[in-house]
Amino acid sequence: GVFARMERPLILKAEPDSRPVSEDLRRMLMELAALTDKLTVEWTPPSDGPERPCVRVLRADGTDTGIAFHGVPGGHEFTSFVLGLYNAAGPGQALDAQTEAALQAIDRPTDLQILVSLSCTMCPELVTAAQRMSAANPHITAQAYDLNHFPALRDKYHVMSVPCLVVDQGRQVTFGKKSIQQLLDLLSQ
Repeated sequence: GVFARMERPLILKAEPDSRPVSEDLRRMLMELAALTDKLTVEWTPPSDGPERPCVRVLRADGTDTGIAFHGVPGGHEFTSFVLGLYNAAGPGQALDAQTEAALQAIDRPTDLQILVSLSCTMCPELVTAAQRMSAANPHITAQAYDLNHFPALRDKYHVMSVPCLVVDQGRQVTFGKKSIQQLLDLLSQ
């Protein structure tokens, strides 16, 4: 039902590495794209970079929405990934006028990294909120990372629980679920 309400098509740009998880990502994206004509999957050549495997959400013209998932968006993150697609394609989840105005007032590049576990029941709220913000404002990126595949991030930010939000490569590191309003409050500090 979500795909039927999407206003614009999207490109899922897959960036695989040489690990088996990239094959899982390939299968998942192909199955997802088979459900609707609103999604196209593009592949980049495999590379073993530190950000891979990854799927980035692009608009039909190839511009980046700022939404990305590193790993395979499964488990509790499948729903948040689908909501991210809906938010990027429009119309997206409704925002009240005050929240929309506060979101549009962010006029500097803002990078949100959300470190998650696919079994975490609190992670999707933060991922969905961050992706909704990214879909609404081109200055904001929202990249979710399945820590199972990115242990270096767990070590770098001393992650003991998820979700973990890393703002602007470590300017702020916080833990716990957050709504859009809570994220806006955090970013205004």
